Amino acid sequence: MRVVFVTSSSTPSGGARQVVYLARSLAGQGHEVSLFMPADGQLAALAPELDWRRLPERRGDWRAAVAGALPFGRPFVLQAFHNKAVKRLSWWGLFWRRRGAVTVATRGVCYRPGNPLPWISPGLDAIVTNSLACAKVLASVGAPRRKLNLIDNAIPPERLLARRARDEVRAELNLPPGALLFGTVAGNKPVKGVAPLIEGFALAALPTAHLVVIGVKPSKFAPQVEALGLSGRVHLVGRTEAVADYLRAMDAFVQPSLSESMPNTMLEAVACGLPVLATAVGGVPEVVNQGLGMLVPPNQPEALAVGLRAMAADPDRRLAFAAAARALAPRFSPEAKVAAALALYRRLAAARGLTLG
Repeated sequence: MRVVFVTSSSTPSGGARQVVYLARSLAGQGHEVSLFMPADGQLAALAPELDWRRLPERRGDWRAAVAGALPFGRPFVLQAFHNKAVKRLSWWGLFWRRRGAVTVATRGVCYRPGNPLPWISPGLDAIVTNSLACAKVLASVGAPRRKLNLIDNAIPPERLLARRARDEVRAELNLPPGALLFGTVAGNKPVKGVAPLIEGFALAALPTAHLVVIGVKPSKFAPQVEALGLSGRVHLVGRTEAVADYLRAMDAFVQPSLSESMPNTMLEAVACGLPVLATAVGGVPEVVNQGLGMLVPPNQPEALAVGLRAMAADPDRRLAFAAAARALAPRFSPEAKVAAALALYRRLAAARGLTLG
C-alpha cells in the first residue's frame, strides 16, 4: 500500500509524534510510506530511517511538491496532520480523489476550528480524531458524522523504557525514603495547567509528599514554588526524552491541563501503570473513567488539592487504579493504531470501488 503523510507541524509535539509512530508501524509492515514536513521541520530526528521529504518554504508550492510523490493511476492514501496541511488537503482532494487518492484528515485538539470549511469539504473521504470529544466538536461545526472516525493515540514501547533505576531518579530529586511522589509531564503554556497544579499541591498540605514537573522551563515556575514555600518538595525538570525515567519513579500521575483532546503524556503514564488524577477536559474522561483514576474540574487549585489528598490517603485505591491502567494500556499500542488505520483505509477505498495494495 502506498501512503503519503503531510504534516504542517515543525516541532516534535505530541500530535506530530503520532504521525511518526503510525508511519513507522506501516513501514514496518512493508507498506510504502513517505512523510512531508515543513522546511524547518524537526521530526526526522525521531525516525531517520523513514522516507522524509521537505515541503517548500512557500506554501503555494506545497501542492506541486506533494503531487510529485503521488502514484496517480493506482489507488493510494494521502493523510494530512495539523491545521495548514488539512486546509490544503481539503482542496487538493477535490481533484486528486478522481485520480486514486483516498484522503484522510486528522485532528487532535478539542477547540473549535476557526475555519470549519476544510472539515466539511467533499475533498475529504474521512476525518480521524483521537477522542470522542474532539469528534463532537467537529460535528458541531458541520463535519459529517459519517466521516468521523476514532483512532486512539499510540505509545511505542521505547517511550516506556526507563534508562535509570527508580531509586536513582528518586535520589536525584532528593526524596526521603518512602516519600509519595506525584508527577506530571507538561509545558510552559498556561493551558497545560502547571501553575494551578503547584498551587493545588500547596493547598493539599501533604508535608511528606513531593511533586515533580517534567518538561518546563524551571525559571518560569521557580518563583511560584518559592513563594508558596515548596522549595525542596516541588522539583522542576526541563524538557527531556527520558520521560520514562521519571514516570517509573512516580507513585501517581497528575494531568492538570485546562484543555486537551487525548494527551500522549497521560497515556504514557497509563501504560506505565500509574494511577491518574486529571482535570475533566476534552477526551481525558474517556480514559480516566475506565477505573484508573479520579477527575476534578479544570483550573481549580482547590479541587486539585482535594484530589491530591484523596490519592495520598488511600494506597489501596491507588493500587486498584494502577491495575486498571495496566489492563487498559494495550488499547494504546502501535499495533492497535496501525490495525485501525489500515482497516479505515481499506474500508474507504472499497466504498469507492478501489483496491489498495
